[in-house]
Amino acid sequence: MKKPNGGKWPGALVLIAALLVPGCAGTGDRPGRGPLRAAAEASAGAGQAEPPETGGAQGPAARAGLIWPGPEQPGRTGRFVLIPEEPRLGEPLTLAVIPGPVTERLRAAELLDAQRRRLCRAAFFPLPVEAAGDAPLLAAILTVPSTARPGPAFIRLEGIPGPLNEISLSIGGRDFVSEIIELDQTLTDIRTAPDPRKIAESQHLWAILSRTGGEIYGTGVFTPPVASTRRTSFFGDRRIFKYANGKQDSSIHAGVDYGIPTGTPVSACGPGKVVLARNRIVTGNSVVLEHLPGVYSIYYHLDSITVSEGDMAAAGTLLGKSGATGLATGPHLHWEIRVSGENTDPDACLTRPLLDKTAIFAKLNELAENQPGFGTSSNKGSSENFSFQKQ
Repeated sequence: MKKPNGGKWPGALVLIAALLVPGCAGTGDRPGRGPLRAAAEASAGAGQAEPPETGGAQGPAARAGLIWPGPEQPGRTGRFVLIPEEPRLGEPLTLAVIPGPVTERLRAAELLDAQRRRLCRAAFFPLPVEAAGDAPLLAAILTVPSTARPGPAFIRLEGIPGPLNEISLSIGGRDFVSEIIELDQTLTDIRTAPDPRKIAESQHLWAILSRTGGEIYGTGVFTPPVASTRRTSFFGDRRIFKYANGKQDSSIHAGVDYGIPTGTPVSACGPGKVVLARNRIVTGNSVVLEHLPGVYSIYYHLDSITVSEGDMAAAGTLLGKSGATGLATGPHLHWEIRVSGENTDPDACLTRPLLDKTAIFAKLNELAENQPGFGTSSNKGSSENFSFQKQ
């Protein structure tokens, strides 16, 4: 149900950036010159006077173009692919950037609203490439909050010593359900009564969910954690809790609730590592899996837990049985996805991977074929220049 510390955890956005990292190319001690490095060199030598351009498909499915640095960083940053062009609140967004002269200094990505106020931030992490001599791809996964205002927005590329550039996009709107939840005295106390243990548990969970590691346990689509399709609450629901003492409070639902009987098997939505498996005051018996750097799935209110912290779980691994522990008005499973501390609509992860590598690589190959000056010096624009490791 509600996040224990009362925060709001909406949407999802994925940022993939292919960067040129000096010293990372080649095999052994040989400095190598793979297709991504050659593409960066070709882009760097293409001149600085030509105007910004776009290439590839235009429209709601994808668009492509060039990222240009600010006046303090002359030269081209690199080429990018945006999939989709207009994500709705709670939906993932993938941005792929081909290496350029200043992209090696990228450290993080920030999503900004139309007034340049920061909505979320995530650090980059490396993705392997298959061809020897290629620089690694870097990725940062962010979230579009459900509280963001639809309309113009920006992705700011942060580097050393500061911002390198911005990419414009548009956020699509959507509607969310409102609901009223009445709590008895016991549940009112769970939610409102001061408790040092509750504070410690919230801090411990936040330390996990705000961590961006380096492991990639899988990049496919997620699968539902239970067989049932009966839901009692949805992602982004605007909630009002009515307490036993007559007072009330509001919150935003961070995931989806499956209305299922106690004892229903609950499985891992994808491959990952168990980073939390214990009882908590607010969320009852709880399990958290890490799937990608900064990406976690959460399972609350379990009747029992069948995994331990540190275990590796494959997609479909039994994590426990559903129940009504913690702040629960009846038996159910609360399932949510967190991305860099924010949550995303779990349904968005059931239809497209958070790291949609197939779509990214296909668009990058299309750019290599269609845009002059992009590719190796011996075979410019050829799709054969790009060979990516698909996990």
